[in-house]
Amino acid sequence: MHRSPRPSNVEIRVDDHALTGHAGLLLTGELATRTDLVARLDRAIDGVRPFKQRRRGSSGGELLVSLAEMMAVGGDHLVHLNELREDEAGAELRAVGEVMAPTTAGQLMRRLNARQCQGVVAELAKIAEEVDGELGLTASGPVTLDLDSSDTEVYGRLKQGAAFNHRGQRSYDSQLATWAERRRILAAELRSGNLTDHPTAIKVLRRALKALPQGHGPVRARIDSGFESVAFFKEMRRREVGFTCSLKRTPALHRLRTEISSRAWRPALLMPQAEIAETTHTPTGWEHEPLRLIVRRVRIPVEELSEDPRSRRRRTVPAEQLALALKGRVEYVYGYSFILTDLQGAAAEIELWHRQRGQMEERVKEVKLGDGLLHFPLGTLKANRAWQTAAVIAHNLIALLSAVVADVNHRRLREQLEQSPEPPPRPAAARVAAHNTKLVRRWLLAVPGRVLHSGRRVVLRLAQSMLWAATFTAVYQRLRLFTSSA
Repeated sequence: MHRSPRPSNVEIRVDDHALTGHAGLLLTGELATRTDLVARLDRAIDGVRPFKQRRRGSSGGELLVSLAEMMAVGGDHLVHLNELREDEAGAELRAVGEVMAPTTAGQLMRRLNARQCQGVVAELAKIAEEVDGELGLTASGPVTLDLDSSDTEVYGRLKQGAAFNHRGQRSYDSQLATWAERRRILAAELRSGNLTDHPTAIKVLRRALKALPQGHGPVRARIDSGFESVAFFKEMRRREVGFTCSLKRTPALHRLRTEISSRAWRPALLMPQAEIAETTHTPTGWEHEPLRLIVRRVRIPVEELSEDPRSRRRRTVPAEQLALALKGRVEYVYGYSFILTDLQGAAAEIELWHRQRGQMEERVKEVKLGDGLLHFPLGTLKANRAWQTAAVIAHNLIALLSAVVADVNHRRLREQLEQSPEPPPRPAAARVAAHNTKLVRRWLLAVPGRVLHSGRRVVLRLAQSMLWAATFTAVYQRLRLFTSSA
């Protein structure tokens, strides 16, 4: 294999004013323009309380969208706004061309209150509904709501509203409700990390249900043990929302588990070494029929048990079995999980459906590792709530962009099928429809390009070797076909 010699000396020049490292913000910028995103968020903010007090300066919508654009290309701190500020070539591609200084953004974020942030997320859901309409997606089918909470550790004793959680970390707690079929966040709440009551969870549920489009199908919710509350169960019953809920492993539940006949256990679906059985349970304060309690047990060889007492799998093993395992008196133990539900149908299918709520864990991970919610950089709760709102905007913009990519790929496949009787191979670009934030950023957003001007035209030149160049162009042309609301 012939290898070209490496250059002995490379001259570096930083003088190309036409080059941008974020050419993909053309796509989110076009999406924002076609949906009139900034102006609509401004109206949602000002409908609660006027935000902009001077003729000069940025509006609330410009503030949040510029933060979202920064997060979409990998920024996770206010100082990363400077990367967009210095990117003069990419300014006309973005939704917000003039980016404010980090210090100015921090000051403006303190002006946004909780109701304004809630209004922004609600308006974002309406915008997403319109994009669904452009793509021919209907909401008449069943809806799955995934509700989860996640602690984010913060540092510094002066973080307003932060508190120590059960792990001894000073943190905030983010509560999120997502529409699983659309992979979008419908409602969000930020609160102290040590709160254990659930009134905010009920509010998040109500806002998520209100954000669903008219004519949607029956709603079912999957929740984890952090939302375990009879008040929350009652609210879902009043709203006609069927639910499954992971329960904390209490002695009372283990007593119910021991009453299950050994013949009642059946193999779980798509989970080796796992079995399920069913009984009933009536939580204290529940005034309706006894609820179904689905118990899952997983056989764990002793050698696979972690020596770390904080191990998540180890905590699923009852204390008496764990003691025998540590003494070497048994070869395997069982880890148990408990699911409370009011749904009808086969227990194995319900358990499998509830287990798929792991998709929500992926959404949380993407918001934290991909969309800027890995930490909260400001000192006040109001400002950090605005930061979380910007992260929700970034996450949903990427989800919408992913839906456009899926639509483009579907059209491409249909055209290939019409031209050839043989089914074409699935293009690699279809993977982006699964909404992996890092994948979208790597191949579509944080890509280099040169912005040139010819007459009255703007020309964006991409690298000839760009693997997703055809997808990039097709997505932009598809966005151009949207009915502009501007």
